[in-house]
Amino acid sequence: MIHYQLGQIDDGSPIPSTTRAAVYPRELNVPNLEEQKNISSVLSSMDEKINCNTKTAKSIEWMARTIFHSWFIDFEPVKAKVAGATSFPLMPQAIFDALPEVFEESRIGLVPEEWAVKPITELIEINPSRSLRKNEVAPHLDMKNMPTDGHYPDKLIMRPFGSGAKFSNGDTLVARITPCLENGKTAFVNFLNQGQVAWGSTEYIVMRPHEPIPAIFAYLLARTDEFRQFAIQSMTGTSGRQRVPFSALSHFLIAEPPNDVLEAFGDLVNPMVERSTASYVESRKLAEIRDYLLPRLFSGELRVATESVE
Repeated sequence: MIHYQLGQIDDGSPIPSTTRAAVYPRELNVPNLEEQKNISSVLSSMDEKINCNTKTAKSIEWMARTIFHSWFIDFEPVKAKVAGATSFPLMPQAIFDALPEVFEESRIGLVPEEWAVKPITELIEINPSRSLRKNEVAPHLDMKNMPTDGHYPDKLIMRPFGSGAKFSNGDTLVARITPCLENGKTAFVNFLNQGQVAWGSTEYIVMRPHEPIPAIFAYLLARTDEFRQFAIQSMTGTSGRQRVPFSALSHFLIAEPPNDVLEAFGDLVNPMVERSTASYVESRKLAEIRDYLLPRLFSGELRVATESVE
């Protein structure tokens, strides 16, 4: 394939540019039809695998969210026990047997007996302290790369630290400004190296559960409709620049589960999150390989082996 620099097809104006009329007469060397089909087969296979991985990751995360909502928002295991059930799907029998058999009134309605209702700020640390020196080069997560569906961001960029939210593995990030909050920009941080600190927008809320609450608890809570609606209704500021004050989070209440229930939940859900993450990571790598190969295959720099597409 022949490549042209902009100046080679410049239309002669003071500002270097070109027109369709200048481009159309240019001759290009393109692979023959059989080679094009081989290239298409290879790239299509990679795209299919990427799409499959993405669907797998989202399905697994959907299951984790469903379990979280069932156990800690709807209290379905306790409801089942009150109704006379002797077990509950996916819950260890010993944990189910220890559940209370009655509900009690609380500030948020009926909750399992002895599950104390507390502000999430007593269960989850907001904006925990992290250390980054001024101008220290560290991974940066831009708001535009925050995921709206799924926990894994599109990409990180190494950038000197200026000012903004700092976070490390195990933290949950929630966009607190409109329209990013309404769009669901939320991430679970498990994509950094051990001990690494990253940074991002000042418009992130960083959430870290106190032990022994599993780290993923905060992310799954942040993805619930209940939390998002509370956050949206708590926004203040002028139209178009509204944001959630950090202080508002102390008004969001949740029933605190016993430690054994939290531990069982972590044992169940953490492997799901790891599997979902692995699918995202593989898809990112495949996309990088695809984007690297594409121009080289069409230029003829690389050729597709015939046996690879049979």
